[in-house]
Amino acid sequence: MYEVRVPQLSDTMEETQLLEWVAKEGEKVKPRQVLVVLETEKASFEMESEQAGILHIISPVEVTIPVGHLIAILAENDQEYAKVKSQVETAESLKSLKK
Repeated sequence: MYEVRVPQLSDTMEETQLLEWVAKEGEKVKPRQVLVVLETEKASFEMESEQAGILHIISPVEVTIPVGHLIAILAENDQEYAKVKSQVETAESLKSLKK
């Protein structure tokens, strides 16, 4: 399992806007494949995958996200993907109960 996090592109960068997921939920991605388009105050950029895996998206589009925040997970195989997806959905359900 590999965690996809918002990179810090400059010393002053604190957050970014997630514009578009290029790769789709459940897609098998390859290293250097574009996953997502992010936007800072200065420019938009495409973030590439650092390794192969099955994409599970955590952060929705059109939200502002702090540097270092987890936005997706790359699972190594179908079993790990199903497990990760189930765990994230369970955590989201628990959050909604607390509101």
